[in-house]
Amino acid sequence: MAVMWMRFTTLHGPTSFNEEGHWLGGSSIFWGGMIGFASLLIVLGLYGHRDLFTGRGDRLARIGYWLTMIGLGVPAVFELAVRAALPPLLMPLAATGLILLATAHRHDPSLAPTSRVALLAMGILLSVAFLMSVAIPLETSDSIQGYRLYGILSNMLFGLGCAVLGASIARHPNGRVDSFNGNRGSLNRLAQRE
Repeated sequence: MAVMWMRFTTLHGPTSFNEEGHWLGGSSIFWGGMIGFASLLIVLGLYGHRDLFTGRGDRLARIGYWLTMIGLGVPAVFELAVRAALPPLLMPLAATGLILLATAHRHDPSLAPTSRVALLAMGILLSVAFLMSVAIPLETSDSIQGYRLYGILSNMLFGLGCAVLGASIARHPNGRVDSFNGNRGSLNRLAQRE
Protein backbone atom coordinates (compact mmCIF):
# COMPACT_ATOMS: atom_id res chain seq x y z
CA MET A 1 0.00 0.00 0.00
CA ALA A 2 2.79 2.41 0.92
CA VAL A 3 4.68 1.66 -2.32
CA MET A 4 1.58 2.01 -4.52
CA TRP A 5 0.70 5.29 -2.85
CA MET A 6 4.19 6.70 -3.50
CA ARG A 7 3.88 5.75 -7.18
CA PHE A 8 0.42 7.32 -7.38
CA THR A 9 1.34 10.58 -5.65
CA THR A 10 4.44 11.15 -7.77
CA LEU A 11 2.29 10.81 -10.90
CA HIS A 12 -0.70 12.77 -9.56
CA GLY A 13 1.05 15.64 -7.79
CA PRO A 14 0.79 17.13 -4.30
CA THR A 15 -2.58 18.88 -4.68
CA SER A 16 -6.09 17.95 -5.78
CA PHE A 17 -5.13 18.99 -9.32
CA ASN A 18 -4.14 15.85 -11.24
CA GLU A 19 -0.88 16.43 -13.11
CA GLU A 20 -1.74 13.41 -15.29
CA GLY A 21 1.57 11.63 -15.05
CA HIS A 22 2.01 8.24 -16.77
CA TRP A 23 4.20 5.27 -15.92
CA LEU A 24 4.38 1.88 -17.65
CA GLY A 25 1.33 2.78 -19.71
CA GLY A 26 -0.84 3.60 -16.70
CA SER A 27 -2.12 7.02 -15.65
CA SER A 28 -2.01 8.39 -12.12
CA ILE A 29 -5.66 7.34 -11.70
CA PHE A 30 -4.80 3.78 -12.76
CA TRP A 31 -1.96 3.58 -10.23
CA GLY A 32 -4.23 5.06 -7.57
CA GLY A 33 -6.67 2.25 -8.29
CA MET A 34 -3.87 -0.27 -7.74
CA ILE A 35 -3.89 0.74 -4.08
CA GLY A 36 -7.08 -1.36 -4.09
CA PHE A 37 -4.89 -4.42 -4.76
CA ALA A 38 -2.97 -3.74 -1.55
CA SER A 39 -6.24 -3.22 0.33
CA LEU A 40 -7.52 -6.53 -1.02
CA LEU A 41 -4.40 -8.29 0.29
CA ILE A 42 -5.02 -6.75 3.72
CA VAL A 43 -8.64 -7.91 3.63
CA LEU A 44 -7.54 -11.44 2.68
CA GLY A 45 -5.05 -11.42 5.56
CA LEU A 46 -7.76 -10.35 8.01
CA TYR A 47 -10.09 -13.01 6.62
CA GLY A 48 -7.39 -15.66 7.04
CA HIS A 49 -7.13 -14.70 10.72
CA ARG A 50 -10.86 -14.23 11.38
CA ASP A 51 -10.83 -16.80 14.20
CA LEU A 52 -8.17 -14.79 15.98
CA PHE A 53 -10.21 -11.58 15.75
CA THR A 54 -13.71 -13.01 16.29
CA GLY A 55 -13.07 -16.37 17.96
CA ARG A 56 -13.74 -15.19 21.50
CA GLY A 57 -17.42 -14.86 20.65
CA ASP A 58 -17.36 -11.20 21.71
CA ARG A 59 -20.07 -9.24 19.90
CA LEU A 60 -17.97 -6.06 19.84
CA ALA A 61 -15.11 -7.96 18.18
CA ARG A 62 -17.42 -9.41 15.51
CA ILE A 63 -18.96 -6.01 14.75
CA GLY A 64 -15.51 -4.40 14.56
CA TYR A 65 -14.22 -7.18 12.34
CA TRP A 66 -17.06 -6.94 9.82
CA LEU A 67 -17.03 -3.14 9.76
CA THR A 68 -13.32 -3.33 8.96
CA MET A 69 -13.85 -5.96 6.27
CA ILE A 70 -16.61 -3.92 4.59
CA GLY A 71 -14.78 -0.59 4.99
CA LEU A 72 -11.61 -1.96 3.37
CA GLY A 73 -13.00 -4.69 1.10
CA VAL A 74 -15.76 -2.92 -0.80
CA PRO A 75 -13.57 0.02 -1.94
CA ALA A 76 -10.75 -2.39 -2.83
CA VAL A 77 -13.01 -4.42 -5.13
CA PHE A 78 -14.46 -1.28 -6.75
CA GLU A 79 -11.03 0.30 -7.25
CA LEU A 80 -9.79 -2.84 -8.95
CA ALA A 81 -12.96 -3.15 -11.04
CA VAL A 82 -12.90 0.43 -12.35
CA ARG A 83 -9.10 0.77 -12.14
CA ALA A 84 -9.27 4.15 -10.47
CA ALA A 85 -8.91 5.61 -6.99
CA LEU A 86 -12.26 6.27 -5.34
CA PRO A 87 -13.27 8.80 -2.67
CA PRO A 88 -12.88 7.53 0.91
CA LEU A 89 -16.62 7.08 1.49
CA LEU A 90 -16.34 3.88 3.56
CA MET A 91 -13.22 4.92 5.47
CA PRO A 92 -15.25 5.75 8.63
CA LEU A 93 -16.50 2.14 8.69
CA ALA A 94 -12.97 0.74 8.56
CA ALA A 95 -11.74 3.25 11.16
CA THR A 96 -14.59 2.42 13.54
CA GLY A 97 -14.09 -1.30 12.99
CA LEU A 98 -10.39 -1.17 13.77
CA ILE A 99 -10.97 0.85 16.94
CA LEU A 100 -13.70 -1.58 18.03
CA LEU A 101 -11.37 -4.54 17.38
CA ALA A 102 -8.65 -2.96 19.50
CA THR A 103 -11.16 -2.21 22.27
CA ALA A 104 -12.74 -5.67 22.19
CA HIS A 105 -9.33 -7.35 22.52
CA ARG A 106 -7.84 -5.07 25.18
CA HIS A 107 -7.75 -7.92 27.74
CA ASP A 108 -7.43 -10.82 25.30
CA PRO A 109 -4.19 -12.80 25.73
CA SER A 110 -4.55 -14.43 22.30
CA LEU A 111 -3.71 -11.11 20.64
CA ALA A 112 -0.30 -9.59 21.36
CA PRO A 113 -0.21 -6.06 22.83
CA THR A 114 1.58 -4.88 19.68
CA SER A 115 -1.38 -6.10 17.60
CA ARG A 116 -3.86 -4.20 19.75
CA VAL A 117 -1.80 -1.01 19.53
CA ALA A 118 -1.48 -1.43 15.75
CA LEU A 119 -5.25 -1.88 15.36
CA LEU A 120 -5.96 1.21 17.46
CA ALA A 121 -3.31 3.31 15.68
CA MET A 122 -4.64 2.30 12.24
CA GLY A 123 -8.19 3.20 13.29
CA ILE A 124 -7.03 6.60 14.52
CA LEU A 125 -5.00 7.22 11.34
CA LEU A 126 -8.01 6.51 9.13
CA SER A 127 -10.26 8.67 11.33
CA VAL A 128 -7.90 11.65 11.16
CA ALA A 129 -7.39 11.21 7.40
CA PHE A 130 -11.14 11.12 6.76
CA LEU A 131 -11.83 14.13 8.99
CA MET A 132 -9.04 15.99 7.26
CA SER A 133 -10.53 15.21 3.84
CA VAL A 134 -14.00 16.49 4.74
CA ALA A 135 -13.23 19.31 7.20
CA ILE A 136 -10.45 21.22 5.43
CA PRO A 137 -11.57 23.34 2.47
CA LEU A 138 -9.96 22.38 -0.83
CA GLU A 139 -8.10 25.70 -1.23
CA THR A 140 -6.55 25.35 2.23
CA SER A 141 -5.77 21.70 1.67
CA ASP A 142 -4.04 22.43 -1.64
CA SER A 143 -1.96 25.22 -0.08
CA ILE A 144 -0.53 22.79 2.52
CA GLN A 145 -0.28 19.83 0.12
CA GLY A 146 -3.19 18.22 1.95
CA TYR A 147 -3.54 15.56 -0.73
CA ARG A 148 -0.15 14.16 0.21
CA LEU A 149 -0.80 14.56 3.95
CA TYR A 150 -4.00 12.57 3.53
CA GLY A 151 -2.11 9.88 1.61
CA ILE A 152 0.63 9.69 4.22
CA LEU A 153 -1.98 8.98 6.90
CA SER A 154 -4.39 6.76 4.97
CA ASN A 155 -1.93 4.81 2.83
CA MET A 156 1.68 5.15 3.94
CA LEU A 157 1.31 4.98 7.73
CA PHE A 158 -1.77 2.75 7.52
CA GLY A 159 0.16 0.34 5.27
CA LEU A 160 3.04 0.29 7.74
CA GLY A 161 0.54 -0.35 10.55
CA CYS A 162 -0.77 -3.36 8.62
CA ALA A 163 2.79 -4.65 8.31
CA VAL A 164 3.30 -4.26 12.08
CA LEU A 165 0.00 -6.06 12.72
CA GLY A 166 0.97 -8.92 10.40
CA ALA A 167 4.42 -9.28 11.95
CA SER A 168 2.93 -9.21 15.45
CA ILE A 169 0.41 -11.93 14.60
CA ALA A 170 3.11 -14.07 13.02
CA ARG A 171 5.36 -13.74 16.11
CA HIS A 172 2.66 -14.31 18.75
CA PRO A 173 2.32 -18.07 19.35
CA ASN A 174 -1.37 -18.02 20.30
CA GLY A 175 -2.31 -16.02 17.21
CA ARG A 176 -0.26 -18.29 14.94
CA VAL A 177 -1.70 -21.52 16.36
CA ASP A 178 -5.30 -20.30 16.27
CA SER A 179 -5.17 -18.74 12.84
CA PHE A 180 -3.24 -21.39 10.94
CA ASN A 181 -4.56 -24.51 12.60
CA GLY A 182 -8.09 -23.39 13.37
CA ASN A 183 -9.81 -25.80 15.74
CA ARG A 184 -6.76 -28.06 15.85
CA GLY A 185 -4.97 -25.29 17.79
CA SER A 186 -7.59 -25.50 20.53
CA LEU A 187 -7.46 -29.32 20.53
CA ASN A 188 -3.66 -29.28 20.77
CA ARG A 189 -3.79 -26.94 23.78
CA LEU A 190 -6.41 -29.18 25.45
CA ALA A 191 -4.22 -32.23 24.88
CA GLN A 192 -1.19 -30.46 26.33
CA ARG A 193 -3.10 -29.53 29.50
CA GLU A 194 -4.09 -33.14 30.10
